[in-house]
Amino acid sequence: MHTANLEWPLWLPHLILREHKCPRCNSVQFRSDTQRGYDGLLALFALRPVRCTFCWRRYYWFALHAPAGE
Repeated sequence: MHTANLEWPLWLPHLILREHKCPRCNSVQFRSDTQRGYDGLLALFALRPVRCTFCWRRYYWFALHAPAGE
């Protein structure tokens, strides 16, 4: 099966699992993003919303504590 044309569904959260690097633009600069309604549920699984500072794509990554400065 050829999977090159498959895209991630828009309704699923985009996760950054291993590296804290944007898969779209390869940036390593992120900022915390505002909480949405379902983010409280995802926080139970230690997922925090972040946004890339260059392409503005929203992701989640695993974090057991809040980022510094919050």
